[in-house]
Amino acid sequence: MKQYKINDPMTSISILKTFTDTFLIRTKEFKRTLYPFFLRFVVFVCIIFFIIWGIKKIWYSLTDLNIFKVSPSTFSFHTPSWMNEHFSDDIKHIATLNEQYGMYESNLTQKIADVYGGVVLVKKVDSIKRVFPNKLAIKLVLRKPVAIVKSGSSTYLVDDESVLLPKEYYTLQNVEYNSPYIQSNKFTKLPFYGSTWNDKGIKAGVALVKFLRANNIHNLFKVVAVDVSNVCKRRFTGKSDIILWTENNTQIRWGCSPLCNEPNELSDEEKLQNLLSIAKTEGTNLKKMEYVDVRWKKPLGKRWAKIDDKTEER
Repeated sequence: MKQYKINDPMTSISILKTFTDTFLIRTKEFKRTLYPFFLRFVVFVCIIFFIIWGIKKIWYSLTDLNIFKVSPSTFSFHTPSWMNEHFSDDIKHIATLNEQYGMYESNLTQKIADVYGGVVLVKKVDSIKRVFPNKLAIKLVLRKPVAIVKSGSSTYLVDDESVLLPKEYYTLQNVEYNSPYIQSNKFTKLPFYGSTWNDKGIKAGVALVKFLRANNIHNLFKVVAVDVSNVCKRRFTGKSDIILWTENNTQIRWGCSPLCNEPNELSDEEKLQNLLSIAKTEGTNLKKMEYVDVRWKKPLGKRWAKIDDKTEER
């Protein structure tokens, strides 16, 4: 005959009660151990927080003193010989500059660089450094004119990147860029100041003026003007794209600019050698010549016609 084991409910309740009592005792012991540590941790965190807050409060109070303030009105700039004093005054009073900056202000140098980087006269902000206690060391690369552009009765200034510059900041009598000037019968629409003048004639003229000056040709041959009226038009007109005019009213027919990508065109260096070969017989003043043509491998020229004499061809 089978026997069945009968579970006693009272025994199960007794075991559960024992387990619960043991858990509560252990929990109380853990709390008694943990509370002092937790309290000390909270106090420590509060102390650290108040120390950091106090240091920051003191720091902000100190840096807010006038001794640590820098004002654009106190900036000093070295004005190059080719700029007038209007630059030194106006560069300190740009509308987007604040009246004062804190020396330890966040991103201070970047803020100043962004403002000056947008100024027409500034080509590049080279560097800005903080100098304790209230100075900034600023190095700006300024846009320097390379040529005067003449269109009718109007004159304009451009730099080596053909960027249009405001004349009121530059000394127009400066010999570094007032000769030779660039001229044309017609230029494209005038851009805004600080923008590139997208005219092939302007760009070709600037490149040639730089070449002439690098070799001192403008002084040697007394070149006063670079005429770019026909730049990139030779294939239609048959005329020299660029003509150099000397003070004796002699034409130097220079030919195409490299910008036009004309096939078989001589380089500027080869044209210069042609010009120098003519100067060996005619002199660098070319005063007897109506024109010289350096576009071909064998340079050509024509002397001014004399009364009762026939015109000579070279």
